[in-house]
Amino acid sequence: MQTAPAQQKPIAPVDLAAERAELGVALEDAVLRVLRSGTYILGPEVEKLEKDFAAYCNVPHGIAVATGTDALILGLLAVGVKRGDSVVTSPFTFFASASCIAWIGATPKLADVDPDTALLDPKKAEAAIDGKTSCILPVHLYGQLADMRAIRALADKRGLKILEDGAQCHGAKRDGVSCGELGDAGTYSFYPTKNLGACGEGGLIVTKNADIATRAKRLRDHGSPQKYVHAELGTNSRLQAFQGAVLNVKFPHLERWNVRRRELAARYDRNFAGSKTVLPLKLAANSVHVYHQYTVRIRANRSRDEVLKLLGEQKIFCGVHYPTPVHLQPVAKGWGYGPGDFPISEALSREVLCLPVHPFLTDAEIDRVSESLLALAGA
Repeated sequence: MQTAPAQQKPIAPVDLAAERAELGVALEDAVLRVLRSGTYILGPEVEKLEKDFAAYCNVPHGIAVATGTDALILGLLAVGVKRGDSVVTSPFTFFASASCIAWIGATPKLADVDPDTALLDPKKAEAAIDGKTSCILPVHLYGQLADMRAIRALADKRGLKILEDGAQCHGAKRDGVSCGELGDAGTYSFYPTKNLGACGEGGLIVTKNADIATRAKRLRDHGSPQKYVHAELGTNSRLQAFQGAVLNVKFPHLERWNVRRRELAARYDRNFAGSKTVLPLKLAANSVHVYHQYTVRIRANRSRDEVLKLLGEQKIFCGVHYPTPVHLQPVAKGWGYGPGDFPISEALSREVLCLPVHPFLTDAEIDRVSESLLALAGA
């Protein structure tokens, strides 16, 4: 009588349990240290994170806030975007990139993306600029930076500010620069699934501009430059010390984790080489990608969604980032766009599949994902 094969271990997009296990007691010690300190909002742990992460991005100023979304909102205000302005950004991104523009009373002006990288196309961004445009908000999607040299040149030519959305690009570089170096400011998210994730929500604004840094710090604390003095309307968006401590424990591991992500991505690249149905997005020239997501386009007889479902039945769990572009979201109807306006983003939304690529996967697991996907999609 044959023995049934052992059930295969599920492969998930993230493995926070493996991350905690690798960190050992250091994470618990950091949280207890904050608990015993009695300093729970901002404080030394947050100040250390601000200083260290800003230096990592090669800029002098870091301003920690409560969420990545707050980093975008307060970043837009700090660089000078006002109600009634328009801001150019991508329609192929998480909705917050555009919704934060609308939240402050400005108008998102969308421009389509490059089909090979899914990053904002600078030429299309220029075409989207109107008489009310004050800022460009490039999204560094999936762990790779947009073409910031081209976007900086465009912004300088047109007299615009730049706020970079770096929620997925901790440690990424392009042409030797990080998120926040060429823009007027850059923003990061520390949501738990990011390459550098907190044990909860968190965000950070980085900038080389002292005035922008001062305003961002004021805005995160009810517009207050000093206690009980309120110079403008702000909000309460101060990072908790617990999250600062957690991130300080994880931060020294980020580069090594990113190296492992690149090794896994290179293995995927080799496995999919020559496939006509599984097409990885491309690495831009002079880029250091950190593979927050390893993303392919599915062009097979089966739809992407059917492939996703069948992989799940094999306990291989992938993601779709993002199934609906920004301009086709119900709340975006008032922005003046409709189906067909951004054909590349719409095609990507139908075809992209994000494969597991976290640093705790084995080579064998990458091969299992690759073999299963090629079998389902057809080589």
